[in-house]
Amino acid sequence: MNATTLKIIACVSMLIDHIGAVFFPRIYILRLIGRISFPIFGFMIAEGFFYTKNVKKYLIRLVLLALLSEIPYDFAFSGKLIDLTRQNIFFTLTIALIGIIVYDKYKNTNITIATVSVFVLSVIAFICKTDYDLFGVLIIFGFYLYRGNFIRISLNLIFYSILMCISHVLVSGSYSIFNFFQLVAILSLIFISKYNNQKGYNFKLLFYGFYPLHLILIGLMLIN
Repeated sequence: MNATTLKIIACVSMLIDHIGAVFFPRIYILRLIGRISFPIFGFMIAEGFFYTKNVKKYLIRLVLLALLSEIPYDFAFSGKLIDLTRQNIFFTLTIALIGIIVYDKYKNTNITIATVSVFVLSVIAFICKTDYDLFGVLIIFGFYLYRGNFIRISLNLIFYSILMCISHVLVSGSYSIFNFFQLVAILSLIFISKYNNQKGYNFKLLFYGFYPLHLILIGLMLIN
């Protein structure tokens, strides 16, 4: 299974999740299907770090996409043009990539700086209320740190998925089944395990454009 196939699976899963979140919040199966999208996107961010020819341009693309997607994201999920209560997933992906870049730069010369930088960036994601916040950053960092070791990658994802569920319960004070949906993210490992390190077709612009465009369409449907 190449990178293109994985990205298509992640995009379709995310689309189903967002349709469920906005239009059919009581149809839980749609939200459950959506849980597999983030780990796949996170895995591809870590892989992208190793395969990109220019990591600075890669980072800039993520930053621009995060900024361009924020208004469509806010409008689709809150009906507001600006909603500071949460930020779109590309901010999380961007922060995670920055963490990987810094860690990779200092890991052989100053492991303390390398480690602390990842921790600080995770806290920043939490403070900024990005989608998946610090858990998302640490999950993606795990894909980088344990690259090539599927068992450790799996344990990292399982660990933080469980922690997310616990945090949801503590914050909400409820044992609602919705607070445990994140455990389904573990199923993404089935697809990740099939990855063959091949790029596949070059649909870069399509994949980058899909996120803001599908949010714009959802927003327009809400207006109508």
